[in-house]
Amino acid sequence: MTKARSITLALALGVTTIGSAGCKKDDPPPETPTATATPVQTTPPPQTGDAVIEGDRIKIARPIFYDTDKDIIRPESFSVIDAIANVVNSHPEIKTLIVEGHTDSQGNFDHNKQLSEKRANAVVMALVARGVKTPTQIAGYGATAPMCATPDDACLQLNRRVEFRIVRQ
Repeated sequence: MTKARSITLALALGVTTIGSAGCKKDDPPPETPTATATPVQTTPPPQTGDAVIEGDRIKIARPIFYDTDKDIIRPESFSVIDAIANVVNSHPEIKTLIVEGHTDSQGNFDHNKQLSEKRANAVVMALVARGVKTPTQIAGYGATAPMCATPDDACLQLNRRVEFRIVRQ
């Protein structure tokens, strides 16, 4: 190693004395700089209360709202979308996210199926906009998988939903 290279290396390591000049026989050796390792997070950050993994599903505490008969996500649902994105991004073991759209039974079958697909796709686009890179699939079920069967408003609201299924590696 050339002397210039030794000096450059010594300066990079923070050594202020080069060679043995100025050192006495009984002097302790100069301190060697040590690298301090930054701790690596080995567990995912805590999940928010709006979205949590339960088995093969991401459960959301609040529904995703849309305008009637539209696929545009309403602003009051943005925090739920943010929470879902955080969960997906903090779990690298999720190989695929399947976004499942559902509608109530009002309207015709084909229209409800298309609307549920469009709504599921709107959620996927919102997740991608929030940095989700996990591969996604959509499924639109229309009114074929209701949570309840009574024709009252509360039941219709329960049937209008988006669910999230995960496939792990």
